[in-house]
Amino acid sequence: MKLIYSLFFLFISLSITGCGGSSTPSIPVKKEPIPAWVNSIPPNDTDTQMFGIGIGKNREVAIKAALSDMVAKLGTTVESSFESIEKDVHSYYSTSSTSNIKSSVSKIKINNYKVIKSFRISYKEFAVMVETNKQKFISGLKDNLAEKKRLIQQRYDSLRDSDALIKYNVKKDLAKQATELLPLVLILSEVDKSFDKKLNMNFISLKQKQFILESNNLKFYVSHDKKSKIFAKKIKNYLSQKGFNVSNSKKDSVNIKLSVHDNLSRGKINIVVLTLNIDVFDKAKRIGGKSIILKERYNSLASVYKNASIHFEQDISSKGINKVIGINLDID
Repeated sequence: MKLIYSLFFLFISLSITGCGGSSTPSIPVKKEPIPAWVNSIPPNDTDTQMFGIGIGKNREVAIKAALSDMVAKLGTTVESSFESIEKDVHSYYSTSSTSNIKSSVSKIKINNYKVIKSFRISYKEFAVMVETNKQKFISGLKDNLAEKKRLIQQRYDSLRDSDALIKYNVKKDLAKQATELLPLVLILSEVDKSFDKKLNMNFISLKQKQFILESNNLKFYVSHDKKSKIFAKKIKNYLSQKGFNVSNSKKDSVNIKLSVHDNLSRGKINIVVLTLNIDVFDKAKRIGGKSIILKERYNSLASVYKNASIHFEQDISSKGINKVIGINLDID
């Protein structure tokens, strides 16, 4: 019995000691101070290296931010360069703007880079510093520019036997593509002193001039028979409002030829069915056209044609002239 009591008191004693005794105190983790580079501007670029700093929720996002930072520095330089050339050659770069230039620069990709510094600021913030080889970056931009110029010129050279509308459409697109090369040219002129800026600016200007010349040369002549005159007027008005040249001469013009046939359908309500035939020619080559059926209630023949022309005009406005008369014309 004494043995049982002794064991009982020993158990209670050990329990009290275990519960009341203090555990080994934890050692506080010392927080590492944030390095100075995290909150500073990136180092100045050198002849061989370019730098960027970024902060994000993880390492991957921080790297993207650092690369964007690297490109943003170029964008600031390019923006000021563009503003200066815009004053001198504004007519050739009127389709560009400072915002477009900055947007184009921001899309430039830097693939050849390495992370030279990294630091976890907190559980939801990570900072990195990246660098890239400047010469490889420049070489990549030059290759990109050369390839884009080659494709533009190749497409331009292929237009020799094309019709007037194709030439207009393609040269308009090529002028736009050439203008979009401007950020590349400006960046290269800033980072590479040996880059021939004038040669490349001339290429862009030339494509702009070639489109302007093509635009000035594109003329439309709208011919018609007696009944389709009112429809021809609607086409002329639309083309003129869109800034196209409507000529009084068929020579060297795209000829839009109209004719119409009417047929009265008798019944409880008299309906006139108009068949408007449209043919589009560049010289002797047919490059478009369409037959359109228009139905109007008969009151008088004059009112039939007037109402039909109004509906025809509404179709051009809502559907576009390309769909209505069967052509392919790049209209802004």
